[in-house]
Amino acid sequence: MSEKLGQLDLVFVVDNTGSMGPYIHNVKTKILEIIRTIKKEELCHRLRVGLVSYRDHPPEETSYITQKFELTSDTSLIEQNIMKMDASGGGDGPEAVSTALQVMNRMEFLIDAAKVAVLIGDAPPHGVESGDRWPQGTPDGAKWDNEAKNAFEKGIVIHTVGCFPELASYAKGVSTYEKIAADSQGRFFPLEKAEILVNLITGIAVEEIDKIAIQKSILEDLGVSMEEFPADEEFTEEKISEIVRRSKERGVTKRAMSVRPASAPAAAAADLSLEEQAIDEDDVREAVRQLKMKSKK
Repeated sequence: MSEKLGQLDLVFVVDNTGSMGPYIHNVKTKILEIIRTIKKEELCHRLRVGLVSYRDHPPEETSYITQKFELTSDTSLIEQNIMKMDASGGGDGPEAVSTALQVMNRMEFLIDAAKVAVLIGDAPPHGVESGDRWPQGTPDGAKWDNEAKNAFEKGIVIHTVGCFPELASYAKGVSTYEKIAADSQGRFFPLEKAEILVNLITGIAVEEIDKIAIQKSILEDLGVSMEEFPADEEFTEEKISEIVRRSKERGVTKRAMSVRPASAPAAAAADLSLEEQAIDEDDVREAVRQLKMKSKK
């Protein structure tokens, strides 16, 4: 496999306000396990991890709005910063989610890496709930919907993890987290207990690593390197279907996280499973989009 197709950039975007205490303290002790599990994946030749912790804008919160720790392969450094996270403050209900996503989008992602952000929180961004100090959005102008779309354009998939029951207590909390994920080709996962984060985040990473394998399969099918990929060529529905057919013949599959039941928060390991699935036209369309984006840079 090409080294360029075996890289994963993973950023945690984590709410550090007071209500997140139980989740943050548990996940802090599990991060090394997550990283080590991902590193064992044969398709992950290089893992870099980053962190954006966030609270709220003053005067709702005076400690900080966001703290950024840039993507690095020095996982021990990220571990140190994660262990320093502390759940405190936050002011009104909505938090600085939009600004945190903006900071994440400006991080130094590698062009050739699979790019994944995991947003973990229990409150919506400003601008979606009644009674919000900033009903039109954050005072710095960051917009959560714009940042989700920006992530998609940059090839960053945002998976959102909503902590229950807190997130569901907001009228638009769940729907906003679902939209952030959907607009960046990610998924929303409802979460009841933080202990499940290890299984969930590891599974999400495996999903993204398998997408690299789909890209590799397409390159092999076309007989080209990533640099030679025909970025300006139109991939018709007929051509995409033909790639899917040949990929299935070669036994190309993907793994995907499943939460049972899908509409309820995951409360135990038994609620989560990593299922092997056949690839379909949507998988190939997204892989082609990613390859076009990479080959043009």
